[in-house]
Amino acid sequence: MAAPLAVIAGSGRFPFHVARGAKRRGLSVVALGIQGWADPALAQEVERFEPIEVGQLGRLIERLKAHGVRQAVMAGKVTKEVLLDRRTAFDPQMQRLLQGLRDHSVAALLGAIGTRLAAEGITLLDSSTFVMDDLCPAGVLTSRRPSPAEEVDMALGLRVARTLAAFDVGQTVVMKDKVVVAVEALEGTDAAIRRAHTLAGPGLVVVKTASPNHDRRFDLPVVGMDTLEALRETGVSCLAVEAGAALILDQPAFLKAAGAAGLCVVGASLPSG
Repeated sequence: MAAPLAVIAGSGRFPFHVARGAKRRGLSVVALGIQGWADPALAQEVERFEPIEVGQLGRLIERLKAHGVRQAVMAGKVTKEVLLDRRTAFDPQMQRLLQGLRDHSVAALLGAIGTRLAAEGITLLDSSTFVMDDLCPAGVLTSRRPSPAEEVDMALGLRVARTLAAFDVGQTVVMKDKVVVAVEALEGTDAAIRRAHTLAGPGLVVVKTASPNHDRRFDLPVVGMDTLEALRETGVSCLAVEAGAALILDQPAFLKAAGAAGLCVVGASLPSG
């Protein structure tokens, strides 16, 4: 019997899509859901579901090996605020890993976890492996095209977002009239969009991109129906998502609902230079 695939699950719908995609390929799927983040309903999509506390690296490895897992996918959000939360209990393995890092960037932290798992014979896969159809295509994806002003904001936002992502600040920038209104930090995309609306009102252009050297095992930007709700609530006029490097979950439904709301959605290519 083939070894099962493990989904190491954070919040959102991404883990559901990964589990379903893996099952369509005939794989058995187990999920280890990060407590306080993963949706317990994921249990209905997999053969086995176990909650695991954040920061318990030794326990994670133990349970992966107990299930005979050789390959795993990280999917869903767990923000770095857990590193600042005094309630987070790090086990000795996690403490040693953190102490060995020069910084606590996403690339450094999750890269070290990937290396630790590999040492135990567990390979972290590209997180888009089972959801390739959800990768954002290039071009205008809705019936409404961006206005000239939106195109200017989108181009500037792409440059700013790419630069900030390189410093692990966040993946999202919100623009209006050539002004950077808000950038994503620990609060996440939806909260950054709502903050921008508080500052500048409707008519915003949202740009989401990946870091220049993003590790596709755990650093794919994701937008979904929750993001769309935030876009509609705040009167965003245009969403630009990096083509080929970001996921649009429930893509047909997302684009249909975006179009009905008058939103322009673009699969954007990064500027050269």
